[in-house]
Amino acid sequence: MSRLGLFLSIFAALAVTLPLTAAETLSVGAAHEDITPDRPVFLGGYAARTAPHEGVRTPIFTRALFIKSDSEQILWTVSDLVSLKPADSAELAKKISEATGVPVDRVVISTTHTHSAPGMMAPMKDPWYLDGYFTERLIKAAVRAVESAEPCTMVVAQGEAALSYDRRNDPPPGEGPNLSNPDVTKAETDKRVPAVGFRRADGSFKAVLIHYAMHATSWGDQLIGSEWPGATATAISEIFGERTEPFVLQGAAGNLSSPCRRAAPEEMLRWGRVLTEAVADQLKTGRPEDHFNVASAVITSQFNRFDAQTIHAKAEGFRKTFQNRPDLLEFFGQWEAARLAALENDTEHCAEGLYQAVAFGKHVFVTTPFEAFCHLNRFLCDRVSFPVHVVGYTNGTFNYFPDIESYKQGGYEPESYVWFDAFPMKPGGLEKLADDLVPLLEKAEE
Repeated sequence: MSRLGLFLSIFAALAVTLPLTAAETLSVGAAHEDITPDRPVFLGGYAARTAPHEGVRTPIFTRALFIKSDSEQILWTVSDLVSLKPADSAELAKKISEATGVPVDRVVISTTHTHSAPGMMAPMKDPWYLDGYFTERLIKAAVRAVESAEPCTMVVAQGEAALSYDRRNDPPPGEGPNLSNPDVTKAETDKRVPAVGFRRADGSFKAVLIHYAMHATSWGDQLIGSEWPGATATAISEIFGERTEPFVLQGAAGNLSSPCRRAAPEEMLRWGRVLTEAVADQLKTGRPEDHFNVASAVITSQFNRFDAQTIHAKAEGFRKTFQNRPDLLEFFGQWEAARLAALENDTEHCAEGLYQAVAFGKHVFVTTPFEAFCHLNRFLCDRVSFPVHVVGYTNGTFNYFPDIESYKQGGYEPESYVWFDAFPMKPGGLEKLADDLVPLLEKAEE
């Protein structure tokens, strides 16, 4: 072979493995802290919990991921908790910003929505855990993540997994009522498994982030545990190695449940492997991406404010349903008093939340402070030309947020606002939120 022919053959081989354009090198840090409480606390799940936790099935963690380019940065924390009050989340973001120097609107506070972790909303909220034990460890993980930053390139992947089901419209036998009405709505899920990997110069991964929309409510007993998000984190460590920090983001899962209840830890680990294997090969062999961008905005969504007569009737209905739970009867009275005060003081008109849109390559992840139905993903993908992935339970959780057709169905989710100590969201608000998010998404995608 001539010298020219040899050169051309080598160039062709390299072209298969090298990116067509130089990928931006990011500064990436990651860290975790164990947040398993060392004394009894009530778990999330409200009416399902009648006593403090009785043991630990699996430990729970808070994790922090720091990403910085020449022009942007994000410090994303993900904690194995069911949710946080928006005001508590805002206070945590402020403390993290003060400790790390990262602007507060570039700090993200996400939860995985496991119901087998300490409850962070009344009446299950334990100030000792939130204000001390958890907060100290969250800030420590954030600081360590920033301090551990090192050069990495970014790889993005998307697979599919058919694990979740629409618990309102297509539940397995014995899992609850089927509310489906062909004239009103139909079952809807989100099978996409987007993922982002941050690769060191030696080919190992500093961190891997996987996103999936599926409720973490499979256990429901009195043991602490991280549910399927924790199992997925374990699977990431198995497949990518112990030097890789795993991050699992919960999607818009308000109407989606996991494959079965009372799943054994081994079965849950299988789910985690399904999700991780759906993207592992793409991440390991993918070309580095050169687009990372962040945008943030404060957006308001309207509450559906009841009149005084309706407030009293709703409270009476809750008291009747839970008449054998004195602890909850007091809580319902507090909900009634707070809503009547909101009418008198002309407050609680809207939920004002911080939203962040983060572009990883052509994919944009957008945070939402709601337990949104998965329909929000479809609404957004119908409005923009690039893939969008809704991250729920982030920067606090105001309420369930169903699509307008699900409000017509009724059922648990549209009527669960009492547990969030709030009015319900206004029907049609999820569709309006999709419209309001478009400028933010487009700004991040620029």
